[in-house]
Parts: sequence; C-alpha cells; structure tokens
Amino acid sequence: MKTSSPRALDLASPRRRIATAPAVSLWRPEIVLATSITAAPTRRPVVLAGPTSRPAAVGVQIDTARNVLASLDEARQTLGSASADARRRAEDAVSTRERVSATIAAYRAEAALDDVLSGAWRRMSALMEERGLR
Repeated sequence: MKTSSPRALDLASPRRRIATAPAVSLWRPEIVLATSITAAPTRRPVVLAGPTSRPAAVGVQIDTARNVLASLDEARQTLGSASADARRRAEDAVSTRERVSATIAAYRAEAALDDVLSGAWRRMSALMEERGLR
C-alpha cells in the first residue's frame, strides 16, 4: 500500500496573492421592462372664438374691470382717510379710553378696506376665469 507523504508547508515562499479591487469597474446596466404603459394626457380641442372673445363681450369685460378698479380706488380713499383720521385722534387723545377707541376705529377702517380688497379680488378672479386665464 502506498501512503502519501505529508506535504511540507512552504512559508518562505514570496508568492502570496493579495485580494485587491480593480482600478476600473465596468458599467453593467440594469434593464427594466415597463409593466404597463399609460397614454399621454389629452389636450383640450382647439375651438373657434366663443362669445366671450368677441369685441362686444371684451368691451363689457373691460368696463366691468374698470368699475371694479374705480370702486376699489374710491374705497381706498374713503377708508384710508378714515383710518388716518382715527390714528390722528389716537395720537391727540388725552385719556387711555380715547386712545383705545380711536385705535379700534382705525382697525375697523383697515378691516373694511381688507374686505373691499378681497371682494375686488374675487370679482377680478371671476373675470379672469371667464376669459380662460385661470
């Protein structure tokens, strides 16, 4: 019977392999297949100019916009002078009660102006929606 002799370990050998990462790595794309394809959203069809685009309708819209702006300017002047008057009264007041009532009057005038502004904004927004701008 043949017995193999044990191999001697060669520790003095200079040939050792060291695991190193390569300096350059190649790109390996991942291919992804679509499971479903959706259609592009449809656009509104082009139509001929409607009644809102005709000169008479545009004239009405311009007149409405002018009226809104004129009422806004009038409210600004009226409520602005009321607010300035109330602030002057607050500065010239001798008692705390007079100052508080004048300050409250100024705040009320400013709140009324805010209400007029929001109303004008709503009317102008409605005009813009009517024209298709919003």
